[in-house]
Amino acid sequence: MQKKLLVILLIAVLSLPCVAQKISIGQFKRVKFDLATKKFLPVDKKMATLDLKTDEKGFTFKADGKTAIAAQEGDGKITLLAPHKTAFLLVQHPDYGQLIWKVPGKGLRKKKHYQAVMQTDKPGKEYKLSKQWVVFQVSPENAILQVDSTVALVRNGTAQFHLPLGKHGYHAEAPFFEELSDSVEVIDSVKLVVPLVLQSVYSYLTVRLPVEDGRIFIDGQPIGIREATSGHLQPGDHHLIVMQKETCYVDTVINLSKGEKKVLTLKAGDLRARPLMARAITPGVVATDTIAADSTAADSISVPQDSLKALVTITAPDEKTQIWLNREPLAYGKWEGHLALGFYSVSTLKDGLESKTFYLWVDDTLPKVLDLSLPKASYGVLNIHSNVIGATILLNRVKVGVTPCILENIPASMACKICLKKEGYHDANLKVMPVPNDMLDVELNMKPK
Repeated sequence: MQKKLLVILLIAVLSLPCVAQKISIGQFKRVKFDLATKKFLPVDKKMATLDLKTDEKGFTFKADGKTAIAAQEGDGKITLLAPHKTAFLLVQHPDYGQLIWKVPGKGLRKKKHYQAVMQTDKPGKEYKLSKQWVVFQVSPENAILQVDSTVALVRNGTAQFHLPLGKHGYHAEAPFFEELSDSVEVIDSVKLVVPLVLQSVYSYLTVRLPVEDGRIFIDGQPIGIREATSGHLQPGDHHLIVMQKETCYVDTVINLSKGEKKVLTLKAGDLRARPLMARAITPGVVATDTIAADSTAADSISVPQDSLKALVTITAPDEKTQIWLNREPLAYGKWEGHLALGFYSVSTLKDGLESKTFYLWVDDTLPKVLDLSLPKASYGVLNIHSNVIGATILLNRVKVGVTPCILENIPASMACKICLKKEGYHDANLKVMPVPNDMLDVELNMKPK
């Protein structure tokens, strides 16, 4: 019965007038774990859960063309609860028309969570980046980081978030460290790397002696022999005594700043027998403010020099626009010349305003044309991320950045071989084709060796 209904719907769709608007669904897969939140994805006991990644809204859905499905629109996705064994979806939109999408495999199953990417296109549509990656580098490594309402445990000192453009508040805390709250402004041009250094609440003193049996006391409490580190100390003055048998060799006051980790290495000449003097130490407070400045990471692009070259033509939007190649001025309006095989960055400059960066991949000796006046629909965006932060990204064997990373203005007709590399992990590889005027989500899982 379902097959007959599918045939009827297909005939009905084909009989409609042909329009340029379109909907497509791809990259369908079953998922169990969310790499961004480090949590298992929820499932329903009676229904199948399907996340459709899209920034568009206004869709309606019917399971097997007859049962309406409630759509929960979230941040960058639409979540559907579909009946068990749903074989196909009827997707409708007032601007993009409709689509009958047959579910790959044996249909949507209850107690399972699925993901897919829904893409839309129509004449005149211009894709705009709505999210960007933010990587927090946190010290100490065992901190807890909250961005907006999302809480994440920091692993190996880093945490990554895919955030909407705009301002976001964050809060970091760790045992024995002062809490830190601030905000970060997310823009669409580059991934942000935000270093956060939490100020220690306590100070520490390490003492090293040149003798084997020297006993170390701080504020009258023994902390060790020959070499020892104190426990948590308040900032201010502290009484240090070094004893060897019944003789006192060091009797002094050491001042520690807030959060300071001081190392005191004594030599034989520093040890002199002296009478032990009683001291009354009143720890004071020395205020020191540490501000961690935000920074952005710009990935460098290398241009390999080779005897093989291709004829390349680059056309700017008009004759008064200057063309830049790898951050160097090239020509006005139009440039034609030979370039060695490699990966190039191209931008334009006019009236002091610089355009976004375009990428040109010269992979053979055939002529290449980059027309910057063409509609942006001929380019795509790759959103590359992984369960490992800081893995080197190779695009067609050329280093273009580290995870997570968004690569914009990739020619839609260029097949992209993506490889992730990092010491201690097996390489992760995937071949993708950029989608015109849209962002393709590329997620690779790296396994430790």
